Amino acid sequence: MRASRNWWCVSVRNPDTRAQLATSLVEAAVGALLILSVVAGFLWVPAGGTGEATTAALDRTADDALSVLAAEPPAGRGSDRLAAACRSPESFATERDALDRRLEAVLPTAVFGRLETPHGTVGPPQPDGVPAGRGTRLVAGCPVTLRVWSV
Repeated sequence: MRASRNWWCVSVRNPDTRAQLATSLVEAAVGALLILSVVAGFLWVPAGGTGEATTAALDRTADDALSVLAAEPPAGRGSDRLAAACRSPESFATERDALDRRLEAVLPTAVFGRLETPHGTVGPPQPDGVPAGRGTRLVAGCPVTLRVWSV
């Protein structure tokens, strides 16, 4: 090998030779990528489930939301918000905005719902073809149904 001298360093490397990556370093990088891909496969695989499991979870969500709404004080008169909404069409009109706000706050982010009483409905209509859950509660002889769906 020829040594070349510069005023700031001494080089003993031949300028015609190329640097090569160590084989063990390449093997370690490939192994790390393989391990990471296997771990990522387990982490990012969607939880397998059938429509029944989704419907059952949405049913529980609807029942829970009805329980929360039934425990809240009404905007107008009555023992609770659902009982006040079931009393008459006028009382439903009084409760409509409060029911809409609370329904939006009670349901999870990607879940939408429609509350149905004999005096009116609150919330958007359910789109076709999406799995939905349902909860029904009888309040003072008035059936209140909450349909929820996820998008």
